[in-house]
Amino acid sequence: MKRIFLAFALAFTVFSCSETDDKPDMVIEIKVSKDGYSPNEITVPRGKVVLFRITALDDGISAGYGNGNVGHCFYIMLPYDVMVENIKKGQTKEVKVKMVYPGDFLFTCPYCSGIFPTKGDLHVR
Repeated sequence: MKRIFLAFALAFTVFSCSETDDKPDMVIEIKVSKDGYSPNEITVPRGKVVLFRITALDDGISAGYGNGNVGHCFYIMLPYDVMVENIKKGQTKEVKVKMVYPGDFLFTCPYCSGIFPTKGDLHVR
């Protein structure tokens, strides 16, 4: 019984979502454009709830590289796996994340990261 409980507790910890509705401890303003993110390097304390407020300064890339703009996005790679999609020019979107995993992580815009330098480093200390 004890092993089952420990296995469940470990699985819950590993697979728990880091997005939260908790009150943020800090707010980080991020601008995104075809020139990248500003800031493109962010350090936050482990265990804190961070409100990321992302504003698109341009149209980003169009769907299929043709007509029909999809804007930018903000994706914090695994283990966070947090995505804010379709941020259009002049629009601001927010996401609150509990910084539960220590280490160095990439954030990027999967839409246009192969074409433009839209990536950055997130350090959780």
